[in-house]
Amino acid sequence: MIQDYQVLSEKLDALLQTSLGTKHLINPYFRISKGTPEQTGKYFRLNSKIPRPALLVGNLLAIPLNIFRLSLALLLSLVLFRQNSIFKQKIENTEVLFLSHGTKGNLLNREKDTFFDLMPQNLQSQKNLRCSVLYTNQNLFRFRIDNRLLDHKNKELKHILLPKFLRFTEHAKYVFTTGNFALRALLLSFRYYFEKPELSRILICSIPWYFSRATYSNYLLLNKVKEVHIKNNLTAIFLTFEGHSFEQLIVDELNENSQKTKIFFYQHSPIVSLHYGIRYFLIQLKSKITVLTTGVFYSEYFQSISKLPIYKVIGTNKSKRSVGNRKIEIANKIIYAPEGTNFATKDFVDLIKYIIEDSPTYSHFLRLHPDIKLNLRLKFELIRLRKYKNFFISSNDLESDLTSANYLVYRSSAVGIESLKHDLLPIFYAEAKFSRLNVLISNTDSYYKAQNPNEVLIILDSSHNMLSRDQRLDLFNSYFSRIDYQILSDVI
Repeated sequence: MIQDYQVLSEKLDALLQTSLGTKHLINPYFRISKGTPEQTGKYFRLNSKIPRPALLVGNLLAIPLNIFRLSLALLLSLVLFRQNSIFKQKIENTEVLFLSHGTKGNLLNREKDTFFDLMPQNLQSQKNLRCSVLYTNQNLFRFRIDNRLLDHKNKELKHILLPKFLRFTEHAKYVFTTGNFALRALLLSFRYYFEKPELSRILICSIPWYFSRATYSNYLLLNKVKEVHIKNNLTAIFLTFEGHSFEQLIVDELNENSQKTKIFFYQHSPIVSLHYGIRYFLIQLKSKITVLTTGVFYSEYFQSISKLPIYKVIGTNKSKRSVGNRKIEIANKIIYAPEGTNFATKDFVDLIKYIIEDSPTYSHFLRLHPDIKLNLRLKFELIRLRKYKNFFISSNDLESDLTSANYLVYRSSAVGIESLKHDLLPIFYAEAKFSRLNVLISNTDSYYKAQNPNEVLIILDSSHNMLSRDQRLDLFNSYFSRIDYQILSDVI
């Protein structure tokens, strides 16, 4: 059993480098992007007490189910064939491609995002380069609706939505490719069965993931990026930098087929030491890329891992938000800012449930992530919390909340960094095993930490800021500096 996910990351990477090859990153099982419960949940069988022979038999019995999944995907690709036709028309005349995370809240007209709007818009106007933003598709039957929403999002740019399924011929190639990879992993698990039982178990547990939607999505994304590139001979491609397996797949594919396309990564959100995927991506990198960062702190951190890429501090529009006058409308206001996952949100809801009766003089404001889809249990828990008159679900903009708050309880959210501009007390809340999710971890004077509700109560009763306002602003600027589009213009 491997409980330390850094150790597991090392073993997964070693398997890729010595036995399987990096093309097996098509299966996201082999790359842990970030050591969160959501990312590491797929390894539950690896750390279970199920014997290896039972896992092996289970995989063999699952073959009919996997065949059904592949057949269903093929059927849907035939039904939704128009998605690929629309995609083919949209990719025309693209010189620079920006690859997004997905649709979600990005479909709505809201404040323009640095990566999805301002950077491509600036390049298009300053360099006269035709820029397109490619969105991964997170809705099965909303392709036409989402396309119309994207067309109205920012009319200065071209927005392209990925199809949900491959074409028939592409699907046949996918079945052959992933089937061959799965067979190779299975045969290697037999070879290691007695000699290296731990590696054998890792490989056995990886087999079902070759037939998962996550692997299919990786293959589809890689295939469609290649299609855009072949059609247009791209000048440059921009990706966000989070350590996902598809990031290395795209870099390897472009370098294999074209040395002329420049590859850029933009570190748009905070990076923590549990971003294992970034570490192994940089360690294994063999080609020149450019990494654009939001601040000097991240450039220095990445350089400590690898000096091969070119690092440029381009900044972020988050630094533009001015610090408003402090207005305390509600005394002892606590803002809770969990990550955009049900696991993290449940942790924070449980915290509020535990301490709210012991803290009647405090007002508790929960800021839900704009893209979160709450499960039924969480919806019910929030309904129950509404009986307390000092509990609220915030509908304010972030700046208003931070300006009027006395305390911020956060985890790995960028809100932790943005709180440095305000006269409030940041409290990092997580179990000890998740301590490295803290976006401020290397600056211990900038925050307090709590591992349980009782520790939060102690901090509320007796703590104060350890840094002056100027010290906090200097620290903030090292993470999120003012954006400089001239740097973008220079490197392109």
